[in-house]
Amino acid sequence: MKNKCLMAIAGLLFFIISCGSPSSKNNAKTENIQKCSLIFRVQEEITVRIYKPIDDTYNNVYISDKLDLKPHISINYELDINNSGFVRCIFSNGYRRDVLLFPGDCVEINYEQEKLTTAGSNAEGHNYLNDNYLDIGLSNYTEIMKQHLKKDPVNYDSIYYYFQQELILPYQADLKKMEMLGNITPEFSSLLAKNLYFGHCLALSISYDQWLYTPGFKEYKPSQDDIKSILQQLSQVYDTPYATGDDAKKIPYYSTYGYYELKWEYLDDKTKEKIAEGYEKDCFGDHIFFLLASDSLQLRYYGVRLISDLQDGRERFNHDKMLTYLSRKFPESEYVAIIRELMGQKQLPEVRDEIVIIDNSPSSIKELMQLPEIKGKYVYIDLWAAWCIPCIDEFQYNNDVHKLLAQYKNIVPVYISIDNDKDSWRKMVNKFSLKGYNIMASKSLNEDIGMKVYNLKNVADIPRYLLLDPEGNIINDNLPRPSRSVQLKSIFAEVLK
Repeated sequence: MKNKCLMAIAGLLFFIISCGSPSSKNNAKTENIQKCSLIFRVQEEITVRIYKPIDDTYNNVYISDKLDLKPHISINYELDINNSGFVRCIFSNGYRRDVLLFPGDCVEINYEQEKLTTAGSNAEGHNYLNDNYLDIGLSNYTEIMKQHLKKDPVNYDSIYYYFQQELILPYQADLKKMEMLGNITPEFSSLLAKNLYFGHCLALSISYDQWLYTPGFKEYKPSQDDIKSILQQLSQVYDTPYATGDDAKKIPYYSTYGYYELKWEYLDDKTKEKIAEGYEKDCFGDHIFFLLASDSLQLRYYGVRLISDLQDGRERFNHDKMLTYLSRKFPESEYVAIIRELMGQKQLPEVRDEIVIIDNSPSSIKELMQLPEIKGKYVYIDLWAAWCIPCIDEFQYNNDVHKLLAQYKNIVPVYISIDNDKDSWRKMVNKFSLKGYNIMASKSLNEDIGMKVYNLKNVADIPRYLLLDPEGNIINDNLPRPSRSVQLKSIFAEVLK
């Protein structure tokens, strides 16, 4: 049965590759950087953030450009593409669009009647990707795989057969049909097929990871034979030229994080020492297992994580040493240039203007509303904590919120942290320039907000955003996040008119 499974895997890879492999021109290593265009058309005022490829790799962490779109005014956004690349567009109302571009492409993204559609080059493929795949989300497929893993005993061949037949092949068949009808190009079909394939591989990998590392996932822990079977199955996906080729770095859903981590864990100490020879331990931190990846994937993995660290205040490894490692290995890298710029910004003096720190926390919302700076005004509250990554991710959209608030004279922003460490809290307030009133909640304020907002003894899920009237009544206890400022705008316009 195991041999049959391996043969099926090989057959699947052959099927995917044959779904339309790129021409030799697109496989050439020579530079093929050309212009392509994104045209945006909207029916309401909205902002779009564009994430262009970095070093020809998929980028979902660093905002390349931000466009303010106006109703009925088309904007033609030109960008350079080397052979091909996925570009992510995130709108301020929460909608997003992943677009696969090739040199010379012209793709239109239209937003009307609360719906995004795509026209132009490979339009049917773009709509298929976003409407039938991204909107469903990987979590859906992960849940399906988890149900198979919860059966006793685990039948790995059966899992992989289901994975291929029920999750992979329908998408590949759809793409092949679109290609044969001439609605998408063979190059588009091939690269999108890889993206969909590795997205499902990621769902499978996440499911295995949850079984291995999540307490209570199953009644019994995986045995050494289980781990061996998992590694063997994942290696059939990830240890192949298909998975380590140049296209892999471009693909949004390509991730071997769990596989390399598991593979590293079960290497002997001598092998680990040889791979890490010449590097200081804190250079890679807990992410040393990425050294098992190819150079292009290393650049993507380490580059993305260092940029994320610098943007959200984390330190998963020594930043200076990682920059040195990347600079020496990839001296002409765009990642290196961006990281140097971000690290330079990190050294700039703290911005203090408009940041007000209230050292003595009020004991309740009622007491908060009596503070001289706040009394008689509406209050926009951001509930957060220094350890909350989603909270910090939202800080990059604070300027949009402050622009909205500036349109009204009777509302003030208040950032309420549920941290326990004052030094960490103050550091983060200054790092992210949280302009407004800043409070680290006392126990009694935490409890008061917990009861009034969550019906619990303390503040629960964060980030959370509230709108209070001048009397301290909670008008809205779950405002849209700053990244969805368009939705916030309509709420403010209604309440503060």
